[in-house]
Amino acid sequence: MSGHVAIVGTGPAGLAAAIEAARTGARVTLIDEAPREGGQIYRQPAPELDLPPVGLPGELARKAALLAEFGTVREKLELRFQTTAHSLYPGPELQIADATASARLTPDAVILATGVGERAIPFPGWTLPGVLYAGGAQALLKAQGVRAGDRVVISGAGALPLAVGAQMAEAGAEIAALALLHSPVRLLMDPLALWAGRGIVAEGLQYLAKLRRAGVRPQTGWAAIHAHGVDRLEAVTLARIGGDGQPVAGSERHVEADLLLLNYGFTANSELARMAGAEHRYDPAMGGWLPVAARDGATSVAGVYVAGDGAGLRGALVAEAEGRIVGAAAAAHALGGQSVAQGAAEARRARQERFQRALRRTLDLPGGVWNWATEDTTICRCEGITAGRLARAFADGHLTLDGIKRSTRCGMGWCGGRTCLQATAALARAAGGDWPPAEMRARPVARPVPLGALANPADPA
Repeated sequence: MSGHVAIVGTGPAGLAAAIEAARTGARVTLIDEAPREGGQIYRQPAPELDLPPVGLPGELARKAALLAEFGTVREKLELRFQTTAHSLYPGPELQIADATASARLTPDAVILATGVGERAIPFPGWTLPGVLYAGGAQALLKAQGVRAGDRVVISGAGALPLAVGAQMAEAGAEIAALALLHSPVRLLMDPLALWAGRGIVAEGLQYLAKLRRAGVRPQTGWAAIHAHGVDRLEAVTLARIGGDGQPVAGSERHVEADLLLLNYGFTANSELARMAGAEHRYDPAMGGWLPVAARDGATSVAGVYVAGDGAGLRGALVAEAEGRIVGAAAAAHALGGQSVAQGAAEARRARQERFQRALRRTLDLPGGVWNWATEDTTICRCEGITAGRLARAFADGHLTLDGIKRSTRCGMGWCGGRTCLQATAALARAAGGDWPPAEMRARPVARPVPLGALANPADPA
């Protein structure tokens, strides 16, 4: 065997997998759409930009340590940055493209460390300019030093809204409101999990302290339910949310803002694994449609492995530990040998997974949140499909995601359904659709690439 491992993604899981695979002696190709390694959590600015670091000391120390370790094997790797992995077939056969050319790779093993996208809850006005994902605003701060707005409302669930709120305040923004669907106190339901993740808990308390110093008091049990503006965001309506997910009548509060940041969890970027034919399961709190994988990352498709949040939302510490385990296993598969045990990494993963299970309690979404959308609210942004159009499709008997796609084009746009499918599945469930929902089949060219690149193939590798 040639011992070739291709890795898609350079976040903590992808970097750790590359380190272990290279040390095992495999030939490693590393692919990422970004210009530099790091992924979202360890995103790096362009070298010529002299930007202050964004993040807490502990996170920055972990970032520096992993990037330094990656630097020890970097020269052994084939690096393909600003390159999109757009299709994956059994074999495995991985198809990639950059701005000018495309290529077909036939490695012995592929590791998908593709991470997640952010999840929003559609409501009137959520597509206005000035409404962004919280992680998108964080990426602008980290990579370009750009603060996306001046007077900011943040609405969401889980830990990311708190971190981004503190980072935006530190960058000089006025945080007009920070609304959380659930209180972080939910974590106290599992004190042993808190102890297992005590380092991350301490960082969360540091972010809360930064917010308090900036005069920000998070409102728990509240959410943004309407964004107002003509050409861009001008104001936000917040409301108290009941236990069923519905806004409490009479609780509405109007807040002027030029930026609204949203994050209600994440959606796993699992389309490549689905395209390859890997078995999947549905878990909305973990990221939606997730590849069914062994503890070493092996999927039901020979030679296809998954690692990190794309295999289930569990955070950066789990992703790095899992990357080491999966990198060693994929390299052993590629080289035809026995995988080297990763005892320390397995122990770290198990410890942090317990904490992450507790953290996911803050990401639970009651069914009523999907009713924030009105009839004319856009659900599928790429194709302009509204909640009213979906309701008519449901009434006509189209209740599966593939059926809805054929009937309305929902999920057929550039994002391939990453933005709209979880909302569509929840709305279909309320109309009588099956639960858990069957996945929408992933089509080739799962991510946008230039037609010119596809028309300019390089020699197979």
